[in-house]
Amino acid sequence: MHSPLRVLFITAEAEPFVKIGGLGDYAGSLPKAISEFKSSDSSNVDIRVVLPFHGGIEATVPPLTKIASIKVQTNTGYAKGIVFQFAHQGITYYLVKRSGNPSGYKNVYNPTQIEDARKYIFFSLACLEFIKVIDWSPDIIHANDWHTAISVYELAEKRRADKFYRSVRSLLTVHNLPFTGEGSQPTLREFQLKPLKSILLPSWAKFLPLPMGLENADEIVAVSPTYAQELKQEEFGNGLVDFFFRNTHKTTGILNGIDTSTWDPATDECLSQNYSINQMEKRNINKEKILQEFGLGNNIKKPLLVLISRLTPQKGIDILLQGLPHLFDDEWSAIFLGSGQHELEKGLIDLESQIPDRFKVVLEFNNPLAHRLYASGDILLMPSLYEPCGLSQLIAMRYGCIPVARAVGGLKDSIIAEPPDLRTGYLFEKADGLTFANCLRKALSDYKNKKKWISIQKRAMNVDFSWKKSAGQYLDLYKAMLSVKIGTK
Repeated sequence: MHSPLRVLFITAEAEPFVKIGGLGDYAGSLPKAISEFKSSDSSNVDIRVVLPFHGGIEATVPPLTKIASIKVQTNTGYAKGIVFQFAHQGITYYLVKRSGNPSGYKNVYNPTQIEDARKYIFFSLACLEFIKVIDWSPDIIHANDWHTAISVYELAEKRRADKFYRSVRSLLTVHNLPFTGEGSQPTLREFQLKPLKSILLPSWAKFLPLPMGLENADEIVAVSPTYAQELKQEEFGNGLVDFFFRNTHKTTGILNGIDTSTWDPATDECLSQNYSINQMEKRNINKEKILQEFGLGNNIKKPLLVLISRLTPQKGIDILLQGLPHLFDDEWSAIFLGSGQHELEKGLIDLESQIPDRFKVVLEFNNPLAHRLYASGDILLMPSLYEPCGLSQLIAMRYGCIPVARAVGGLKDSIIAEPPDLRTGYLFEKADGLTFANCLRKALSDYKNKKKWISIQKRAMNVDFSWKKSAGQYLDLYKAMLSVKIGTK
């Protein structure tokens, strides 16, 4: 048996302890999948997850053990903190909190940029400090998005000056490039961090957490292969196209998975009726119940469109609002679930007022209802402007709910639209309402042919979207990183 490969996985959120978005799903599932992956060379992995000690998180975790007191250098002395440890499903977890009464811990993500910056810059630096205090040197630090990117930036600095860090590699996963940590500059100065001198980054990016981490990372992972390529396109590259072109050699795309034990229509406790690929007739009971609950009649033969999404411009809500009126003469009903920007919420409410007998909107986050919509809906709508990976389409297909989505990022990687005999969903290219409407009209037409539709459903449900494949790809990347001398790639 080989000695364990040691990985410190740094994240802002991780299910089941704290989850706001897709990062919580990712960080809650991937470390466990990696630790359980059966490698052909019999190697094993000691992967440990570290989170900020957000407010309320203590109610979700097992009893805690204090393992370290730490301090991080600032302009005026030291910012001090405490690290706690617990175990869950065979994984060691750490919680890091700044001492005193720091702002920003009540919420995972704060409405003010400065509160997020104070929490996450301290957190990123504290992660490097506490591993030295407890004398646990990882082979790889795996950070995620801007919130933890400064750990990658600072690691490169520490490798030059402190032998404890000299052999530690770094990997930074990009879940959502436009969120760079803008507004963190005063806090970066407070912690004595300096702008990059990089010739590869534009001047505005040299003192922002995510670009700083990307520049110093040994490896960069985008959360789908297509997104890795899109980062080199003006539409998706957020002003960093030249950087990604010049760093193709260290950028990889690995498609996310889903937790197939949580998302399983055969065992899902949220459903009115469980079902499997061999019991598709039972699926209709879920649709029947939800149509009655929302006052949408009892015609289960009419297609039910669903949306389960944050209501932000990224998710293409404007495209829906422009496109659906083109389909008023077609037969369908719809239930949309989500919350977000006020103007988008208002747009959906206005649409509901136009066709109240066939369209309902629920403006909230409601996880049990989301489960039921996946199991009741016939078509999932995902007209995203960009979608680094996307989880909704993976879940929907597992439940036999067929996605109509824009051909971007992970949507393009996970949905087969052509050839028709392999179809698991529908894709459209241009980000406008009419193009979306035409794509949805094709799906509605196919829905009328029950034999064809059931074939599409079964193909979608048969696709393996578990973390197993992705975990193996991450493990292969970890091993490849250790075989390359630091700074030579």
